[in-house]
Amino acid sequence: MKRTALFIVLLFLAACAKPAPVSKPEDALDRISWWRAASLKDDLQFADLAPAVRQSLDYYRKLPPDAVLSFGPDLVSALDMADTLQNFLLLLENQTLTYEEKLKQIKNDFILYRSPGSDGRGSVLFTGYYEPLLHCRQAADGTFRYPLYRRPDDIIEVDLSQFGNGFPRNKLFGRLDGKKVVPYFSREEIDQKSRLADRNLEILWCSEIVDIYFLQVQGSGKVDLGDGRLLSVLYDGANGRAYKGVGSYLINAGIIPKEEMSMQIIRQYLRDNPDQIVPLLNQNPSYVFFRVDTGPSVGNIGVPLTPGRSIATDSRLFPKGALALITSEKPAIENNAVREWVPFTRFVMNQDTGGAIKGAGRVDLFWGRGPEAEIGAGYMQQEGELYFLMKKK
Repeated sequence: MKRTALFIVLLFLAACAKPAPVSKPEDALDRISWWRAASLKDDLQFADLAPAVRQSLDYYRKLPPDAVLSFGPDLVSALDMADTLQNFLLLLENQTLTYEEKLKQIKNDFILYRSPGSDGRGSVLFTGYYEPLLHCRQAADGTFRYPLYRRPDDIIEVDLSQFGNGFPRNKLFGRLDGKKVVPYFSREEIDQKSRLADRNLEILWCSEIVDIYFLQVQGSGKVDLGDGRLLSVLYDGANGRAYKGVGSYLINAGIIPKEEMSMQIIRQYLRDNPDQIVPLLNQNPSYVFFRVDTGPSVGNIGVPLTPGRSIATDSRLFPKGALALITSEKPAIENNAVREWVPFTRFVMNQDTGGAIKGAGRVDLFWGRGPEAEIGAGYMQQEGELYFLMKKK
């Protein structure tokens, strides 16, 4: 009897044990049958999906056809990925099929993979990001005095994979100090100690340092120059320092409860406590650089992002550009506020990554631009599941 009780206790402890974080792409996806997944549907009825698929298709067609990519436990070629998207696109645009018939055909023609998530059982945290609008000028003055920097040319990249496999990550970014490689300048060193000043790195001057910070978190945005011109500012690298979110800091410090946290709450706290702006922002040493463009926001595979259809994941683990399926909750927005959270399932394309999006249990959904996008992205912190699809051979 005692042995039986001990065995039950051991089983319980094993079930409660937290799995080790996924660190290799072959462990980031598991093949599963369709009946184990959520009910297949698309809450947007496939709207705007075909253009997003074409963007990824263009990405794969630029790769060597025999380029090998990790797709969970399987190795596939760029040609396999392109073939998957081409067949999915043909199905989407088949006018003879109804919506329900298309869903049925997807189940017949495609293999489903699921992310183990953060708990080994598929739990994924979904957040959102959007395209913020900043007010900036091309010359500094008393109002527009905070610089947006382009990527400095003294940032060096060290490929650690050339030195063996015993490193926790494959790349390091830093600068040379004599004959030594040292970490690149931190946020405090750049913004308060002016380590990049007088190097002709300023591309624009903006009115609010907090707006620049949130632009760096989002990765790209739009700039209003005040003369009718609207420019894109796109991600152009980072200083390589670890990302430490302001929201996490405020939660851990007991200042804002976790269940109340959102981008809007952070902004309100900074407005109410202006003396805390600099120390709070500086606790995140990560710093992002930008380039000016006239085109749309692009993701890490170099293609334009599609609102509601593009997601960002950990690019070390999941196949870039791939067709995915997500289930989570989305906000029902009314009068510039979240009225309720509604379950949804949606096909998306894995076309971006982010400094805070690490591990198999994180996904960032791109919301686009505008007030509703800002609200949706700012409040979204919902649990869900992440799947990927590959055409059957």
